[in-house]
Amino acid sequence: MSDTREPEQVKATGLQSASEHLIELASSKQLVLLGDQIGISQHVSFVGQILPELYEAGVRNLAWEFTNSRAQPQLDNLLAADVWDEAQCTDLFIDLLGIGFTYREYAEVVHAAWLFNRTLEPDSPAFRIIGLGIPTYVEDPDLLDGRSAAELELRNWWMGGHYRDIVAFHMANTLTNEILRAGERALVWVSGERSTTKLVQWDDGVPTVTVGNLLHRWVGEGVTRAVFHGAVTDSDAVQRVESLVAAAPEQPETFGIALDLATLGNVGLNELVGSVDGVETSLRLRDVADSYIWLGGVESWKPCELIPNVMTDENFDQVEARYRALDPRAEPWTEAELEQIREEGQATLVNSWVKLPVAEEPPVKQSRFRRRRS
Repeated sequence: MSDTREPEQVKATGLQSASEHLIELASSKQLVLLGDQIGISQHVSFVGQILPELYEAGVRNLAWEFTNSRAQPQLDNLLAADVWDEAQCTDLFIDLLGIGFTYREYAEVVHAAWLFNRTLEPDSPAFRIIGLGIPTYVEDPDLLDGRSAAELELRNWWMGGHYRDIVAFHMANTLTNEILRAGERALVWVSGERSTTKLVQWDDGVPTVTVGNLLHRWVGEGVTRAVFHGAVTDSDAVQRVESLVAAAPEQPETFGIALDLATLGNVGLNELVGSVDGVETSLRLRDVADSYIWLGGVESWKPCELIPNVMTDENFDQVEARYRALDPRAEPWTEAELEQIREEGQATLVNSWVKLPVAEEPPVKQSRFRRRRS
């Protein structure tokens, strides 16, 4: 679908700073699903910075997929402690994926919540971070018989269903128990593909299910979807958005905007396939998301940094066993090997991000007249 069509009635854009828009949105809904790509440093730092503003607006919860639900008591205790415990914070991320998700900026979000809670009056409710993660691997390497716990069929067998669907129901159930039944509000920060609400995508002819799909069906207009720039992984659309932002007279450094009021909402999606409200049709940004958050273009993104000194004498056996469950071999992994794997994983973060299309070079023009040979 072409993205050049204008709305029938031109309305004000409602352009706000990224923080203003997201705070206002979160204060008016029970759940704001914030879709992102993993490991973009600017996006993670932004979320950590707005926690006090969320609280002031009545949003006392950040739910995310970056710590496991089973570690919620440890996370609550950490945020309520009088003294910051760096090792306990790191252990939360080790529990998620062993050494596979030990990034400094995510740990700084937890630290920011702890610091903010220190400023509250004793009788004020604390700001909470709620883990939505669920182990998607067999933790005991001896049960694997040499197979990798990351294999899809093994995960499906172990979880009793397709792990993608199981994770969606687990996240929705956790949010129902922790947020909805308590009458609370939350910013729910997950990967872009988990945050879809009205949009249903298909995989090999089978409709997928996400936590956003489930919550939208259950809660309706109480749930909304905001996406960071690039979370809708359509490279042509991302390039079109960047062109529109570059041409905007306001020249904003950051902004958040409701897509039903914006020219950005008309940007067509060519690489994304799915149905909205059961109808398969050409899609635009406004069809798949309600709000758009811009902190900078793709070329400005930087990957998150590793937490230093993650492996210690106290946790190495746990870390090694967790990684061997994901990548089994007969002999244990050494600390040097695991540190190298951490560094290689951080270096390849950018490979998972949406890329701008590569501009095709125009063909070289040849003269219609050849030089006459002498």
